[in-house]
Amino acid sequence: MKTGNTQNFIKIMGLLGLFAISACKGSGGSKSEDPFTATNFNLYDQDLGKRIETYHNANTPGNETKRGTPALYIDFSSGINKAFSDPTVKNMMSACFNTVLAQQFEVYKLGSNKISLLNVANTTELGQQVSDPKQYADIWAPLQSTVEKIVDGNSDALLITDFEEWQKNIEVTNTAFLKIPFSKWLEKGNAVHFFIVDYKEGKVNKHLYFTIFSSGNPDAGSLISKLESKLAPSTTRFDLSNTAYQLSTGYPSEKSGGIFYDESAKSDKAKNVLDLKEGYINGLKNGQNFEFYPLGLDWKNIDQLHSTYAAQNQFNDFFRKLFIDLSNDDSYTFGNFSVKVSDVTTDFENFAKAEEAKKHQPKLAKGNNGEAKFSDQEKDEIALACYNPDGKLKAQWIYKAQPSNPLNEVFTLNQTLFTNTRASNPKNVEFGVAFDPKFSVANIHNPEGLIKVDILSNTATTNLQGAKMAKFEWVNAKNTPNTALSESIKNTLQELKPVDKVVYSYYIKTKQ
Repeated sequence: MKTGNTQNFIKIMGLLGLFAISACKGSGGSKSEDPFTATNFNLYDQDLGKRIETYHNANTPGNETKRGTPALYIDFSSGINKAFSDPTVKNMMSACFNTVLAQQFEVYKLGSNKISLLNVANTTELGQQVSDPKQYADIWAPLQSTVEKIVDGNSDALLITDFEEWQKNIEVTNTAFLKIPFSKWLEKGNAVHFFIVDYKEGKVNKHLYFTIFSSGNPDAGSLISKLESKLAPSTTRFDLSNTAYQLSTGYPSEKSGGIFYDESAKSDKAKNVLDLKEGYINGLKNGQNFEFYPLGLDWKNIDQLHSTYAAQNQFNDFFRKLFIDLSNDDSYTFGNFSVKVSDVTTDFENFAKAEEAKKHQPKLAKGNNGEAKFSDQEKDEIALACYNPDGKLKAQWIYKAQPSNPLNEVFTLNQTLFTNTRASNPKNVEFGVAFDPKFSVANIHNPEGLIKVDILSNTATTNLQGAKMAKFEWVNAKNTPNTALSESIKNTLQELKPVDKVVYSYYIKTKQ
């Protein structure tokens, strides 16, 4: 090629290159690369723990933020006032009223096929209404509608009723009319606690149910925490839940977690052989079933430590001192548990970027024809890249959970520890996450990634019989068995059996 032609060729290619670059750009900035990379956004900075906590909560039922005001629903259908006049029931109701009305609360009356807001200023006024026989004029307490209203919300509620449902002037006696709302409530990670009192309505043996709908993981401010001690002594309690177990830890200190420490070392720093950093989070303290472990070692060094200490019969387990109470078998009897290990790096990074994008709402203006556009003053690269000119987030920056990448032969459940501690005390069964016998660093495909270790419940037997379940049935005045409530509960339990469900999660981030 001649020199002149060569120079012309170079000029033409240069112009084409400039055209290609400009074509990739627009008012939204560079569209050919991740705006978070371009702005040096670091997902793994000092806020990593907070991001993982938000990520975990977003992907875990029961961790939604409670909204709205807790509520009290009272059945005012005819006949039930006889139960309310029983001295034991009266004392229980007074204790409930005094407790719940001490804070902001909504009180509803169920009757005349309506759910009516009761305007009561204090417990005295509420007690007067409950004690007034004239308030119990009909049998039409809309119980299905009430439970649906509670479930559609996401707040604690107390429902006091006999669970007699009438629809189209006919008593519901065998249809599982509450199965759908009960299932919906439990699927959110919630629970229903029944405190049951036996009473007679004429010659009919019936039950009054102080029913607490508990939203999320209970804490000191939850309704169940406040009322269980007041209701339990005079009642039979039944917990409708697929997470009726209680978890606890027995860690040496608040910041040590459950990882291996060399107790024979002379200093705290030397004991901390895995170099657990300050960013450690124990979510269980706040009712969240997860922990985050930022470690100063990489997997190669962890593997070497495992081999070194194995010769001394130590560091066989990566995690210890997590306990589960399996004594509550109202709904299910839990069987086997297992450990699943995953690389969640890609999903976590997508989530973190989507969350960050929400913080970069662009400034908008109107164009010459009234169309929405980015303001000329908007220079935020993340805002320009992640949003459309109308101010709506682009679809690719709206988080959608992705399947994690399974990692095999990394960790396994310490089955011997689990079996022995369960046989010794079902209320204090210990989980241990052990190194898999075939553990190898090569099994961790991305050693710098975010590793998630889940403890899963693998089997659970539904408990459909027994003295407690019998409390959800009765024979009415026409000598017809009413099994509608028990069928609702049984159907819910059979549908939501906690098989292969995550019980607890550990997140591990090693040194990069």
